[in-house]
Parts: sequence; structure tokens; C-alpha cells
Amino acid sequence: MKRDGWIREVNGIWILRFRYDWESWDQNPKVWIEKGRLESNGPPLLKNRKKIRRGLAIRLWRELLSTGWRRISPQWD
Repeated sequence: MKRDGWIREVNGIWILRFRYDWESWDQNPKVWIEKGRLESNGPPLLKNRKKIRRGLAIRLWRELLSTGWRRISPQWD
């Protein structure tokens, strides 16, 4: 099983988590993308979450990495 993908803006506060939607995987693979940021005094602030097709998620991941976003370790559960 593959792990979630995490990336962060190079000079920003936003973090994206890419995670497989296993319920859709067999017929029409999709990926959940969660956008959030870490808070100094509590749990992370999750700003939004959306589900997109796997191919679009791969393109978005690559595009963001090419524009300066960096891979990071997991930041929340």
C-alpha cells in the first residue's frame, strides 16, 4: 500500500496532503487533497478538502514540485 504524499510551499504556510480514496480505486481512481497549515497553539487548521481523479492529482503534484513546493514528512493524522 502506498503512503500519503505531503508537500509545502517553499516560503509559505500551506501544506497539501494527497491521499488515495480507496472506495473509488477499483472503478475510477480518485485522490483526496487536503489543504491546511500548522497552528502554534493547537491542532492544524484544515482549510479545505477535495477529491479529484488520479491523473489530475499526479499532474498537480508534479506541477507544484516544479514551481517550488517541497516534499515533507506527514504533518497530521
